[in-house]
Amino acid sequence: MNSPTTKYIRIVFFFLLIGIFMYLAFRGVEFESFINELKQTNYFVAFAGAFIGVIIGGIIRAYRWRYFLNPIKDNIKFSNLFSSMMIGYMMNSIVPKSGELSRPVILAKMENVSRASSFGTIIVERIFDMVTLISVFGICLVWYRDEISGSFGEYNLEIYAYYSGIAIILFVIAIVVMILNIRWTEKFISKLSVRFLPKKIQEKVNKILISLINGFMFIKHPGKYLPIAFLTILLWISYVVSAYVSFFAFDINLSIVDANLLLTIITFALVLPLPGNSAGAYHFFCTGTLVNIFYISKEIAFSYATVTHLLNFLFLVSIGFYYSIKTNFKLSDRF
Repeated sequence: MNSPTTKYIRIVFFFLLIGIFMYLAFRGVEFESFINELKQTNYFVAFAGAFIGVIIGGIIRAYRWRYFLNPIKDNIKFSNLFSSMMIGYMMNSIVPKSGELSRPVILAKMENVSRASSFGTIIVERIFDMVTLISVFGICLVWYRDEISGSFGEYNLEIYAYYSGIAIILFVIAIVVMILNIRWTEKFISKLSVRFLPKKIQEKVNKILISLINGFMFIKHPGKYLPIAFLTILLWISYVVSAYVSFFAFDINLSIVDANLLLTIITFALVLPLPGNSAGAYHFFCTGTLVNIFYISKEIAFSYATVTHLLNFLFLVSIGFYYSIKTNFKLSDRF
């Protein structure tokens, strides 16, 4: 099967999946009531909620990224971190996971750092995000176990979280062992490349793999653990506050603890690599949580999902587009 055909099938599949999720989310919603809810929405408050999540959360994430990058290069400009990150988010929002490849390229051009090492820090970042998500989900299970099982039991979120947690722990242990024994790691990688790779690319692959491991070098600097942990918690709180503030735009009377559960389940949906910032999956899980766990009317729940998703998407794309022009970013700038 040729490459263009494969890409076409993939695009059709993704949009079909989005359509299925959107149908499931919208099913049972009275259209006129939904439109009325949109008319009554306080968009200023909804805008404020999106601002907290995208901008405030983005600032915190950029500062945390600096700690991961410090062993590679010290005193990286915050403006370069934030702009390259927002361009990456823009790319992710349009083409799933493409921003993860663009981000290290952009930062490498700005700060003259290794692309592979920068990409390694992005892997670290995602590991911390997944550890946070699984940890918070574990806490949510204590308070909402019956509600979660009753609403999403057929999707086995608990099993997903359990096996994801095991996989992450094993991966982190392997990385720590490799970093603490870096010379052994270099020899091991070299032996593997000699055995399985053509001679022409052996040296290049070795350098890339070692550079990727360098992205985890913060592990050798215990002084960075506390600020990284603090910023990780603060980042999650910013997202929870964003979801909570958005409740007021729809007169949804739920607590910040409830917002934490909603965010947790939505974040699981965002792991799905769908275009449009996981459109469809976001709507389905957000609406389902508000309706089945908190007994919010489906029209209000779907309105909340529609507006919050759209505002976050527009924020990410518009800010990323601004920085892409400012930094002269091109779509050809790939890893």
